[in-house]
Amino acid sequence: MATGYTGGDPTKETPAGAQAKADAAQAAAIAASAQRAANLADLASAADARTNLGLGSAATRAVGSAAGTVAAGDDPRFNVTAPAATDVQAFTSNGTWTMPAGARAVAVVLISGGGGGGSGRRGAAGTARVGGGGGGSSGRLIATIPASVLPSTVAVTVGAGGTGGAAVTANDTSGTAGGSGGPSAFGTFARIGSTGGGAGGASGSGGTGGFSAPHGGATGGAASATGAVPSAVFLNAGAGPGGAGGGITAADVASNGGVPAGGTTTSTAGTAGVAGGALPTTGDAAPAGTPNGGAGGGGGAASITGAAQAGANGANYGGGGGGGGASLNGNASGKGGDGAGGIVYVVTSF
Repeated sequence: MATGYTGGDPTKETPAGAQAKADAAQAAAIAASAQRAANLADLASAADARTNLGLGSAATRAVGSAAGTVAAGDDPRFNVTAPAATDVQAFTSNGTWTMPAGARAVAVVLISGGGGGGSGRRGAAGTARVGGGGGGSSGRLIATIPASVLPSTVAVTVGAGGTGGAAVTANDTSGTAGGSGGPSAFGTFARIGSTGGGAGGASGSGGTGGFSAPHGGATGGAASATGAVPSAVFLNAGAGPGGAGGGITAADVASNGGVPAGGTTTSTAGTAGVAGGALPTTGDAAPAGTPNGGAGGGGGAASITGAAQAGANGANYGGGGGGGGASLNGNASGKGGDGAGGIVYVVTSF
């Protein structure tokens, strides 16, 4: 009988026997190992394998949108709107600002109401009759306030535009001053003051321009004391002031109105009225709901043949009204243009 031992000695293994033994051990080891063809199905404990690999529990969960499932890329639970970086609220009338949750800082931009233009004088031939002054314009105040010092609500005041001076319908009567534009405020934390209305035209003195609000406002155009062409006004950092109304010289020569000013650098100014011709116009308004100043209204031209031209209204936000032109007795003088209302623009950062 053949054995795997030399001479039948169990202590002396033949080469063939040793090889057979090694082959058997290798076959047993392979049988005890995971097989590629089984694709991990032959693991002794899948749970132990996941634990040893640190896979957690996600590997055993189904894909779905319910609780306890693994989310797919189109899972609606991913459709979460990120919080806004800022919150913007624009006030064009009085109201109340409510602090959003998570606020860290609040920036406020304030523009007050523009002043109304003054009306022109109505007077006798052979005298100097003067147009009304242009309304003053608002500046632009910017304040940054830590949210920690603000209450949960703040009262907001938006300045109304001043009303233009009424046309004069009685002989030998000086013009009526325009109304002041109202201040704008964010509670007690930030405030920009009022603007002045243009003075009414008189017999020997020009209608002075309405005073400007601080922080970049401009004075309205002043009418000439001799009834000649009124002075022009210029571009400023805030809103545009109104042009003055045209006067009539003692030699009975009617003048054109005064040129108004644009507001911001992107705002086009209006045009002045032309004696016996085109009416004055209002320049560009700021885009609705934005913290920018509008243009002033053009001054109305004087007339010795009929009613004088009214000044054009100021444009949003904070533009001054144009002054009205002077007239001869028997004809109405020009009304002053109305000033534009202001705005309070509040930006909250988180």
